Amino acid sequence: MLPLVCIDVDGTLIGSSGVPSLNVIETINRALSRGQQLCLSTARGAMGPTYRYAEMLNPNGWHIFHSGGALLHTGSGEVVEHALPQGIVDLALKVSQENNWALEFYTARDYRVAPLFTTHIQHPTMHPKLAVAHSEMLGVEHVSGIPSDLSDGIVRVQFVVGKSSANEVQEAMSGFGKLTAATSPALPDVAFISITDEGVDKGSAISYLASLLGFGLSSVMMVGDGLNDLDALNVVGHPVAMGNGHAEVISVGKYIVGSVEDDGLCDAIKLSWDL
Repeated sequence: MLPLVCIDVDGTLIGSSGVPSLNVIETINRALSRGQQLCLSTARGAMGPTYRYAEMLNPNGWHIFHSGGALLHTGSGEVVEHALPQGIVDLALKVSQENNWALEFYTARDYRVAPLFTTHIQHPTMHPKLAVAHSEMLGVEHVSGIPSDLSDGIVRVQFVVGKSSANEVQEAMSGFGKLTAATSPALPDVAFISITDEGVDKGSAISYLASLLGFGLSSVMMVGDGLNDLDALNVVGHPVAMGNGHAEVISVGKYIVGSVEDDGLCDAIKLSWDL
């Protein structure tokens, strides 16, 4: 049995229903009863239902949030953070305002949504539509604000845009930090463009965590579906691609399991018991 399985959220742990299925929950509990360590590895923050997913996978262990921007221990509350340079935060805000793109600022356990400005009215529109939909999907309160409203260091910024604007966002922020793109079955027409510090991603976080726990990467499994999972899939010994995964993800998967709607995560976890 592999000692550590890292699990993405959107498109892996949860599908279009927005919550883990009963079959997935049952399989997770069976893994825990075997003494296996499960680790959430997500671009989401450690808040709301996402934090509860981490507790479900391991109530006393390390989990990866913000695409590696923060690791948090559900037992002790200890946090390891990689703060973004202020210049990247400032540039993202400028790009957001110039293009009317929703932008989120994240600390490990809190966030704000940058207010948007219309072309003709010089005051902020406090509820950018896509960001509101995203907060509802995450199960957290939508809170508008600016970076200085947050008491801790910002570990990630994220643009929330229509899929047709994803390439424009990446071009505008190219060369500034580590950019990763993701989608969610719960918001199928939306793209999430995250920026962490250079060199900070799910792969670097899993490498750090494996070393901390004393596991070799060759004995670690990562299960994912999106482009922001590629760094992690490329460092572990057992990369698993969900059947609904992006073509690039499927191309690097050592194993391909069922789609998220068919509880493919259960297939992956059960596979890890025989490796």
